[in-house]
Amino acid sequence: MSTLQTVIWDVFYSEIFLFLFFFLFLFILDRKFRFTLPRKFFISFNKLFFQRLCSVFAYYIPYIELLTYHIPLIQETHPYLVRIFLPTFVSDSMGWYQQIPFFSTIYMLFTYVTFLRFKFPPDRFIRYNLMFGIFLMYMQGIYIEIYMYYVNNWCHTTREKSDMTLSMLLIWLIIFISAVIRAICGKYIQNNFIRETIEMHLGRDGPDFIWWDRHKKNPKS
Repeated sequence: MSTLQTVIWDVFYSEIFLFLFFFLFLFILDRKFRFTLPRKFFISFNKLFFQRLCSVFAYYIPYIELLTYHIPLIQETHPYLVRIFLPTFVSDSMGWYQQIPFFSTIYMLFTYVTFLRFKFPPDRFIRYNLMFGIFLMYMQGIYIEIYMYYVNNWCHTTREKSDMTLSMLLIWLIIFISAVIRAICGKYIQNNFIRETIEMHLGRDGPDFIWWDRHKKNPKS
């Protein structure tokens, strides 16, 4: 808490003040001149920004779980690469993740029940990325059992275990980076099997919802 207070008050104090001043200035101008087009643009931009930001953060907890399994095996032999994958705020999040028992199970149940079954938030693209993040966590659970068996039985030295772990981590990072890029660009995955699996969990958004047509050659939404 002391570190967070230091960051807020010592680093972001002037930025917060300027933001509030700018927001108040725009509010006064809007009340004075009754702008319509800038207001519509501002609201649309905020909706888009909120959608994409929440979609990106949907992969944060799955990314933390990925690092929790891989970083301990590579931090001694590849310390500089660890610093790339593990900035300070991610390292702090890993500490919280490891201190809470069954955190991944609690997160998946809470996200699935609260956000997906009750269709909150209303934006389907955000819920799609939340479900895709849960899908990646499930896949990690299956993969890690096979991987740890292989590492413990076939890799005899620390260097071999570290190199194998780094190779698998890079493969997973390609998957996560592609998912984050799609979240930023507002795109859905083009793999029909994965897309339909996620859509089945999301269900229908109201009686007039048009279901995703898996027979389309290039589904966009």
